[in-house]
Amino acid sequence: MDDLRENEQITELLETLEQNGMEKEKGEVQSLVDYIGNMEKTLTEMLSEMQEMRKEVNLIHDNTLRAKCGNLVQKADGSVRTCIAAIGKAKDNFIASAANAVKSFKEKGKEAFRSAVKGMKIPETLDKLSGLFQRFAESMREDVQNLQTAREEYSASKLHKTNARRSLFGKKPVEPETVKNDKGILAKLEVFCGKMARGFSSLESKTNDLADKLRSERVKESVKANLDFLKGKTEGVSVSTPNRDAR
Repeated sequence: MDDLRENEQITELLETLEQNGMEKEKGEVQSLVDYIGNMEKTLTEMLSEMQEMRKEVNLIHDNTLRAKCGNLVQKADGSVRTCIAAIGKAKDNFIASAANAVKSFKEKGKEAFRSAVKGMKIPETLDKLSGLFQRFAESMREDVQNLQTAREEYSASKLHKTNARRSLFGKKPVEPETVKNDKGILAKLEVFCGKMARGFSSLESKTNDLADKLRSERVKESVKANLDFLKGKTEGVSVSTPNRDAR
């Protein structure tokens, strides 16, 4: 994936912000650049782990169980890819907005540039991504619970059937290697899904933290601007008192 820090439009936007003394806005842009880079790295790592888990699932002996577990991995894979696509879309929109902001500066000046930067809707974009991460985290947590139940039921069922057959031939009850193997992979899948759930939750938390930070900074700026405006209106203005002797 392309590094935003090396993107021409983003680089030009950062340079233009610095030239105009807009350090706060420059900080916001840099925060989003770092955020997108971290999200892409994390999601790519999650996708890589998915491939390893898929190999494990293919080793399950029980055909029905293997198919069900394969569906779970495929579902998780789809969730990660959906998030990657969403980050990619946000990245493309960010680049387009950066180019538009610089264009506004060149054609209309600093105030138009400032307005274009504020109109990039960064917190709103982060809100949408946060909602997506939250939904997938909840879904993965449900899968963990279902796997816990399935693992317990599968183990008991398989052992019962196997040992019932052995009893018919006067053999002692045992746990076959195939059942041990399948149980082990089920346990690994359960751990894997738990890790995926925590991963999505972490992405949600980081996204919310950045959105809240940007909103807080904008509120502070708005309050300061209002105070400066009121101060400007009252400074140097004399308040006249009515003449009591006037008739």
